[in-house]
Amino acid sequence: MRPAVTDAIEEWERAWKDTEEAATAAMRAAFPPLDHNPTPAYCCDVMLAYDQPGLGSGQVCIDNEGRSTIEFEGIPNDVIAQAIDEVFGIAWLDNADGPLDQCGPGTYYYDEETTGAEFEITLGEQDAGKLHMSYVRIPDAATILDALTRAADPTDEGELAGAAT
Repeated sequence: MRPAVTDAIEEWERAWKDTEEAATAAMRAAFPPLDHNPTPAYCCDVMLAYDQPGLGSGQVCIDNEGRSTIEFEGIPNDVIAQAIDEVFGIAWLDNADGPLDQCGPGTYYYDEETTGAEFEITLGEQDAGKLHMSYVRIPDAATILDALTRAADPTDEGELAGAAT
């Protein structure tokens, strides 16, 4: 390979590493309980995870396309409803006829045609639900995670347990 091509590839790899680190910092700032987690060989480049009483558990993966997957469970329904309605708007999701907190238990969907992102929000029967979001652009994922953080602790000033450093 010509040296100019090798140099260009190395420059791209350095830039991608910087981008990956910035994406990781954005996710951790938006949802402070997230921390680094070993990434299985079959998974994304970066995996962040959390397990916090009262806020559930889950993981965020950052792939090599600059997108994220969010898989959270055990999150209080009211936290999910407030955050998702704030980010998406009222009755934006399929199966939701009004604010999520008034829709009751069930699964609500949205597929973003422009980016290819897929959103599945479940409000559980036992007042705890789950989120599964795939192919979400990093800025959009950080926005959703920040809304969850603020809904979980409206007085939060970046001190939610496990705050990113």
